Amino acid sequence: MKIVLVHGFNVKDGGANTVDKLAPFLIKAGHYVEIDEADYGYYKLAAVRLRKHSAVLRIAKALENADVVVSHSNGANFVNKALKLLAHRDRKYQEVRLSPAINRSTAAADNVTRCVVFHTLTDFWVWVSGFLIFHPWGRQGQKGYKGDDLRMHNWDMTDVVKKHSDYFTDENAEFIAKEVLNALEQ
Repeated sequence: MKIVLVHGFNVKDGGANTVDKLAPFLIKAGHYVEIDEADYGYYKLAAVRLRKHSAVLRIAKALENADVVVSHSNGANFVNKALKLLAHRDRKYQEVRLSPAINRSTAAADNVTRCVVFHTLTDFWVWVSGFLIFHPWGRQGQKGYKGDDLRMHNWDMTDVVKKHSDYFTDENAEFIAKEVLNALEQ
């Protein structure tokens, strides 16, 4: 299975200290993991709105031959848009969102067969993002998906993940990688 990892915004290391920390454990489980093709660079808050098109196109290109996409924070916003660009193709995907900074009602694109939302009630930054008006960001990463799309599944991580990027601490990365694979098998 080919897994593409997509980091959030405000990341200067290409995801090396966030989503890419899951890669060794996913590879050890026998999967091919792509960590560079979907790296859209460092974005400040305004760029998330004003320069999103190049990032979305880069992610869409990285997803052309993928089976699974795992995103963190704003990465979920860009991935959702990229998957919609690929909806005309026959390929189907599975998606995992780690503390997605996206509105709670935002379901997966039509070409996604299963989407698992890892959320934590203690995610301060996703809570703050819910105050932005006329913006795709919201509190899905804090409270989970809210809607009736049966492809969407909430995975409460509040007991393990206390802060927005705690998925990727040295103590949590291996456990989270295993939980990602468990969530996909359900």
